[in-house]
Parts: sequence; structure tokens; C-alpha cells
Amino acid sequence: MESLSGYVYKAASEGRVLTLAALLHNHSEPEVRYLLNYVTQVAGQRSTPLIIAARNGHDKVVRLLVDHYKVDTEQTGTVRFDGYVIDGATALWCAAGAGHFEVVRLLLTHRANVNHTTVTNSTPLRAACFDGRLDIVRYLVEHDADIRITNKYNNTCLMIAAYKGHADVVKFLLERGADPNAKAHCGATALHFAAEAGHLEIVTELVRCQAGMVVNGHGMTPLKVAAESCKADVVELLLAHADCDPRSRIEALELLGASFANDRENYDIQRTYHYLHMAMTERHRDPDNVVAKELLPAIEAYGGRAECRTLPELEAIRADRDALHMEGLMIRERVLGSDNIDVSHPIIYRGAVYADNMEFEHCIKLWLHALRLRQKGNRNTHKDLLRFAQVFSQMVHLKERVVASPPWSRC
Repeated sequence: MESLSGYVYKAASEGRVLTLAALLHNHSEPEVRYLLNYVTQVAGQRSTPLIIAARNGHDKVVRLLVDHYKVDTEQTGTVRFDGYVIDGATALWCAAGAGHFEVVRLLLTHRANVNHTTVTNSTPLRAACFDGRLDIVRYLVEHDADIRITNKYNNTCLMIAAYKGHADVVKFLLERGADPNAKAHCGATALHFAAEAGHLEIVTELVRCQAGMVVNGHGMTPLKVAAESCKADVVELLLAHADCDPRSRIEALELLGASFANDRENYDIQRTYHYLHMAMTERHRDPDNVVAKELLPAIEAYGGRAECRTLPELEAIRADRDALHMEGLMIRERVLGSDNIDVSHPIIYRGAVYADNMEFEHCIKLWLHALRLRQKGNRNTHKDLLRFAQVFSQMVHLKERVVASPPWSRC
């Protein structure tokens, strides 16, 4: 029977309903039950014939299995979706996640549990929200799917739809009463996720529905998240609609400009200067009430210079890319805090640029500073140490002098 189960699974997987019916014909009820409950392991997945048929959208096979053979719709297996391994997935979860509306409809007609969760507490509704299938989302909700069920991270369906950029799904969930201010365990709301991903339409809708400018577990508001991620249009929208105090507005503009200076994917030195100039103008808008910077002590890795405090000081470095790069790193460390998990990445990137240009001393100063920040935050430094080994190897190969106890080791 075990060898026959492989043929049954293959027929279900490929949607060959007549072949499947022929394979099951003339077998006793216990034998059929064995074949249809048998879990096959293929390519990291563990599925029954029903689960794999639902996963692949073969509605005729699903109909045969649930109509004629009365297969339990609550069978669970392990499936792969978009690089994720999902344990405890039902046929309904698979169909919803893969966007197979007819299979979803068929399973619900046969009383599949619309709120059956996976091992990580993900519902079929969450799977459909991830995929952005509004028709399936609506159908599930109309059949009593609970939009309030969160996964093990307390992450809501609204959050995943917001992060993935499915504006129509977000609007539908909000209309059905989804809470825009619900928080995941990390403290983030749907607005944090949408702002980080730069989904302007969704940010607009969430703000319209009174999503708050709350702080997550890393001390970041949605405004700061957008600025740190170089999402300029989102920053400008939030500044126009959110209730921000002057210092928060200024620091958001500074963080946005600073992030453009040292982001590999979004590097734009003109926008760096534009937003830093805008922020400095805001600081000095009222000469009698200047919003002064709370400056960090001078850091050798950043050239030992202080941040610009006035418009003339900023204008003096407008044409100096290196100075703007260091200004950006100083601003990020001040605004985000030296213990913020995202502070070190641009420092490492800028150091790598120096290494590529064989300016090894500048590179090592920056990487040592990043290493200390990561050690201070009790973060894994294995990759940092490997990075040093690679650059020292490159220096030796190029016959560059490697100093055992350089003065910059104390920076």
C-alpha cells in the first residue's frame, strides 16, 4: 500500500482526477482511508493528497476527495510558501495562501474550519492577506473568519497586508473594524510596517483612520521608521498630517537626509543636503527660540569634527561629499541613539566604500566604531570580526602596512 500511496499523491498533486479515482477504485474502506491520510514527504513538504491538491489549486480533485471520500478537511501538513516553511497548515490555509478561490469556496462549503491556525497561529485569512487576494479575504470574512486573530508575534492581518502593500485589502479590513493601533510584540503597528515599506496609499488610509504616531520597542515612531528607510514621500505625508512637536519634525528631516547619505540602495547626496538644509532652517526659524541640537561628543571615526549647528556651517560643506557622509553618520547616531540596531549598518557600508577605494585607515576606524556599538548592544559580532579579517587579508595582499596597535584602535 505504501508504494501505491506515492501514485495517489502524484495524481492529486498534478490534478489528474480520473487517474486518482482509478487508483482508489476496488480498494476497501480502510485501504482508501490509509491512502488518503498518508503523509508524503517531497522537497521539504509533508502533505496528504487533499493538502497538496488544495495547495496546487486542483478543485476537481478536492471535490472528489471531500464529496465522495469524505476526507477530513482539518488534516494538517507542512508546506512551503514564498520561502517560508509553514507547519500545521490545512487545505484551506494552503488554498487561501495560494490564491485558489474555487478551492476555498469548496472547502468552506464542506464545513472546513475557517479559523484553523497553523503552529505559529496563522489563519487562512492571514494567508490570503499576505497574498493580497481581496476576493478570498472578503469571502473568508463573510464566512466568519476572525480578523482579530494574531499570529504568535501578535502580528495582525492588517499589519501583514499593510507591509505587503495590498491597499485594497487594508481598506477592507479597516472597514470591517480592524484596529489600526493594535501592536505586535515588538511594539510596531500597521503604520510602522506600511511606513517602512513606503506604501504611501496605505499610510494615507491608516492616517485617515486615526492610526497613531506611537513608539515601537526600538523607540521608533512610524515617522522615524520612514525617515530611516529613506521613504521621503511617506515622511512628507506624515509631517503634513501627523501631530508632531517641532523637535520631532526637525529630527525626522535630519534623519531622512542623513540616511540618504549612507544608504547603498537609496544613496542621493543632493537629497541629503536638501533635507539637512530644510531641518536646519526649521531649527532657526525663530531666532529668539532656536531648537538647539543635543550634540554627541566628537568621535574620531567620524573625523573628530562636530555636527553643523548653523546654516552657514552646513552651507560650508555643501560641496564636500565626505563631510556630508560623516555628518549623516553623526546625525543618525544622535537621532536614533547609539544602541539602536540600525545605527551600525550605514557605518559599515561607508567603511566598505573606503576599503574599495583602498582608504583602509578610514575604513578600519569606522568598522571599529561600529563594532563597539554592536558590542554595547550585546549583538553578535561574528560577521564584524570576519569583515576585519577580510580587509586585513586584502591589505596584506596589496602589501599595505598593517599596524599591530594603531592609534585609531582607541577611537
